[in-house]
Amino acid sequence: MLRSRSGFGSVRLAVASLVVSAAAGGCTTLGGLAYLVNPDDVPAETTALRGKHVAVVCRPVVELEYSDAGSSRELARLVGESLTENVRRCRVIGSTEVARWLDENDWVDYPTLGKAVDANIVVGIDLDEFRLHEGSTLLKGRAKFRIRAFDIDQGKVVFDKRVDDFAYPAAGAIPSSDCSESKFRETFLRLLSRRIARCFHAHDSREHFAEENLTF
Repeated sequence: MLRSRSGFGSVRLAVASLVVSAAAGGCTTLGGLAYLVNPDDVPAETTALRGKHVAVVCRPVVELEYSDAGSSRELARLVGESLTENVRRCRVIGSTEVARWLDENDWVDYPTLGKAVDANIVVGIDLDEFRLHEGSTLLKGRAKFRIRAFDIDQGKVVFDKRVDDFAYPAAGAIPSSDCSESKFRETFLRLLSRRIARCFHAHDSREHFAEENLTF
């Protein structure tokens, strides 16, 4: 208990120091104080998912559907996990239930799927490109995709965004001798899923820099 109070006192002391500095330093220091109090400094691009029953679906282009369908389903699962963790009162329908519907029914559109699984919102990810290689000996993940949120109750699209070049690493590439393809795929899918999910929740701007410095 004493240790806990000591830690809390240290935080209060740090905040108090910033407040004192702010009086002399102006807006820049006040900005630092706001960052300390609320590290999620980048707001959500939309709050449409809050309090909703959400289905996440990833639809790859035809070429990927036959060569790498597993990655699109894994991406949808990871996005759903991130939304569950970070979006307030968001209830994501299990990826197994969504996959079962896709396996048992001919594809029509996102709203049709949403109605079938009793979702309020469908997050539809159209995956136009997904690749892991840069030449024969280097690993570099690249993806192009479109994210849309379909409000099933209102019958309209409430969010629409296209990303034309998501890459990891952003600069350079990783020699395939330093990392297995399966491990790299796992890492790239997780980073991509976080990038997509962050459209729907506030986040810390430092996350991007931390992800860029991942090592294998």
